[in-house]
Amino acid sequence: MIAELFASHVFTTAVIFAHVISAVVWVGGMIALRFAVHPSMMLIATPEVRISRSLHFIRRFFYIVVPFILTLLATGILMIYGLGHKGKMIVHIKEALWLIMALNFISMFIRRSKAEQLLKDGKIADAKAIMGLISGYMLPANIIFGIVAIYFGVSLRF
Repeated sequence: MIAELFASHVFTTAVIFAHVISAVVWVGGMIALRFAVHPSMMLIATPEVRISRSLHFIRRFFYIVVPFILTLLATGILMIYGLGHKGKMIVHIKEALWLIMALNFISMFIRRSKAEQLLKDGKIADAKAIMGLISGYMLPANIIFGIVAIYFGVSLRF
């Protein structure tokens, strides 16, 4: 049944477009956060204000990307079955990358909330440590995984 839907060029184009734009928003947004916003935030001299603003923009970004992450999942599943990619090793690698990225995202989401509570409790150093983990390791890891997944996605078209 799904394969029949993909017989329509309009449907196929819409699904692929939704998938690609979702990857662009998620991965591109992470790149912008890490390499444009983060360095600018480091210029704020007061640690409490810097952490507070960082928590705010990361929360907003996380809520923006959730629908795009879910769209990636839905369109990815549709394409696996609709485009005949079921059973291809590269698809399994992309699935694994998406799962790792999603779990990492959930972990960052939870840690960001914890850092916000720590900041409210006046534990600035603890909040800063969590934010450092997110910006220094977790976000860059998701950027790398995302770029690799995009590359594999492009290679599926050939």
